[in-house]
Amino acid sequence: MSSLTDRAYGSGSLWLWWHGLRDRLRGDHARANARWGHLRPPAGGGRLVWVEAGDEEGSVRLAAGMLHALRQTRRDLRLVLSFEREYPLLLDRELAGLEQTGFGYGPSDATRAVRRTLRSFAPLGVLMVARHPAPNLSAALEAAAVRCVALHTTAAAAGRFQAVYPADRDQAEAWQRCGRAEYIAPQVDLTTLLVEAQVDPNLRGILCGGADFAVWCLIGVSPQRFQEVDAWWSGSGLGRRGILMVSTAHPGAAPAAWLRISAWHRTPLAAGSTVLIDDSRWLPAVAASSDAIHAINPDAWTFWQALAGGRPMSVADRTAVLRRFDAATASGPADGLFEEVFAFAQLEQFWNAMRADPIGARLRGDALRRLFWGERRRAGEVNRELLKRVFQW
Repeated sequence: MSSLTDRAYGSGSLWLWWHGLRDRLRGDHARANARWGHLRPPAGGGRLVWVEAGDEEGSVRLAAGMLHALRQTRRDLRLVLSFEREYPLLLDRELAGLEQTGFGYGPSDATRAVRRTLRSFAPLGVLMVARHPAPNLSAALEAAAVRCVALHTTAAAAGRFQAVYPADRDQAEAWQRCGRAEYIAPQVDLTTLLVEAQVDPNLRGILCGGADFAVWCLIGVSPQRFQEVDAWWSGSGLGRRGILMVSTAHPGAAPAAWLRISAWHRTPLAAGSTVLIDDSRWLPAVAASSDAIHAINPDAWTFWQALAGGRPMSVADRTAVLRRFDAATASGPADGLFEEVFAFAQLEQFWNAMRADPIGARLRGDALRRLFWGERRRAGEVNRELLKRVFQW
């Protein structure tokens, strides 16, 4: 989630000029111009709704999903998606064919950039999606009486919001404290609506080539821990008859022995192989084909996709995971389903236990899948209320 202190999109002039110069030297003039609010809306005469994402892939993914939902609800609107980092494969896949829709880099929070953007867009309403609400923009929207909705964001430091849709308990409690929202929706993560929920575990057969190997998966691994993971996997007994899949939000530089899944030629792998999931399109198939999954610090989409895979899951921080659910779910259906594992030595023990007890592992996975579907049903109810709200603008 883009930070309030992100100098590339904050309000400090010197840093904005420096980032703009760097963009121009790289040939990225569109980003440099957008940073100062030099933006044009899509052609057409309909009113405009601006969906503002941040710099993380999950933010852009959720914002793109909202554009599709809005287009199905309101055919008369012009839609704009802005972001702070571009994900070309995701955007090409998700936004193809949407009419009267534009997307590109968004403005910084400098006063001049905000003023130019609002003058150009003249938005009917703004949806801030999975990002920190920028203070100058939030205040300007309030002053101009533009409807503003915060979707899965942290609490705002300025402005007034017609409605807020928190993804977890931390967000819900923070918005309650700040008092800037007219309405706070029930806590639920709308990312669950974007998850591929029915995936066959066919990938396992291709990876293992008929061998009786286990497929293990780590999600939410930071690049700073790649070497630690590599050393543990190389020294563990799991690699003798297993393959390790590693998911990260920022692929970075992986150990030389690791195979990037984007470069994999769909041929069977040897026992002990490590595969870096550097293309998120593979995660649904990996989640459905794994023997067990361990979550270290995953983003929302990765977490829910792993849960939908219906495999046993252990977590590095059980308290943080349970705060993704409302209090009733966390103390009821979710309680006891997430094995807390603090060290890789414990993880090896847990994974071996799951491998030795396939019936118990299946029961765990089925319970987690039911938990996912419960959240998805709740998300559908909240999403319908959100779309009705925008329809009435």
